[in-house]
Amino acid sequence: MDVSLLKELIGYAASLIILVSLLMTNVFRLRLINGVGSVLFAAYGWLIGSWPVCLINLVIAGIDAWYLLEILTSSAYFELAPASSVGPEYLKRIFLFHERELQKYAPGLTLEDLQEACTCLIFRNMLPVGVFSIRQEGEDAHIIIDFLIAEYRDFKAGRFLYRTKRMFFKERGIKRFHAVARHPSQPKYYLKNGFTRNPDAAGEFLLNL
Repeated sequence: MDVSLLKELIGYAASLIILVSLLMTNVFRLRLINGVGSVLFAAYGWLIGSWPVCLINLVIAGIDAWYLLEILTSSAYFELAPASSVGPEYLKRIFLFHERELQKYAPGLTLEDLQEACTCLIFRNMLPVGVFSIRQEGEDAHIIIDFLIAEYRDFKAGRFLYRTKRMFFKERGIKRFHAVARHPSQPKYYLKNGFTRNPDAAGEFLLNL
């Protein structure tokens, strides 16, 4: 392959990756993808002998790396508040505001479904960032929705729910969670949080407490 063509391809690839990073709503993914694009752009600058392009993109990559490290190592305060304790009107407002996103993860979900189930709001540093709703049948809890606002989907809330709050659920007689993946991102999320695939039901994941 011609060397000049290779340089151009690296430049185009770097530009495309940075463009894709700007489409991310999740800050972690934005920083990660932008950092990769900046490293490629720095390589492109070095290959064409443009030191300003190389240096500025190395600085940008360093800034991205710094923020990624901060996200991964920073602690966050979580709280699980029953919807009944914050009031039906607040739950209604949360549902209506995020309804389009909620439907992606639980197609057909209605406000009545949340009101009739055991529904909690997830707070992170005192900000409402998610909705967690289950239907308990004896020792089994079927997850209706486990939803987080895009900016806070970094697995920390999942660790809080399924590890930190494990005893909270066990004290309420729950010994097993059942979850059905209805969105492409959910299998990875459930597996990351200790669920296993149910061999007897396609698309279902189980977590024994």
